[in-house]
Formats: sequence, C-alpha cells, structure tokens
Amino acid sequence: MDLKNRLISHGYDQIDILLIDEDNNQETVADITLHKVTDLEYKLYLEPDTLSYELQEDNPYFVAQQKQGSSDSKQVKGFVLEW
Repeated sequence: MDLKNRLISHGYDQIDILLIDEDNNQETVADITLHKVTDLEYKLYLEPDTLSYELQEDNPYFVAQQKQGSSDSKQVKGFVLEW
C-alpha cells in the first residue's frame, strides 16, 4: 500500500507534512488534499521502497529516502500534521 492510501486508511484527508532531514533541515509541505494527489511519493521526492511507517503513534510519521538532485538522497522523517 502506498503512502497516500495508508494515510487515508488511518483517517487522514487534508494534511500538512513537516519534513526533517538528517541534517535537521525542515520543510513544510502544506495543504495536501490526499484524495486529489495522484502520487504522494513523487510529490515529496521519496523513494517508495524505502518508506517505513509509524502511523499509530501520538505524533504519526514516516521515514524514507528523499531524492536530492540526480543521484543523491537523504533520509527524511515526515510528520503528519492534520488540520
């Protein structure tokens, strides 16, 4: 199951995602309506096969490798912020 469908199955519809990379750089991807997004991994530049999920937590998040440029990638933690 992909990230979008996992989030929808946990009851999320409209979210913001706070991405924090391994260097503690932060970026917020705001106003994501999950039912309108085709490929959330592509939108966030994530490598789908690296995703792990912690969605049952008080502060749900996922961890994945995020593509940086042509061949580099960084590990990011994406916190799901519901609004």
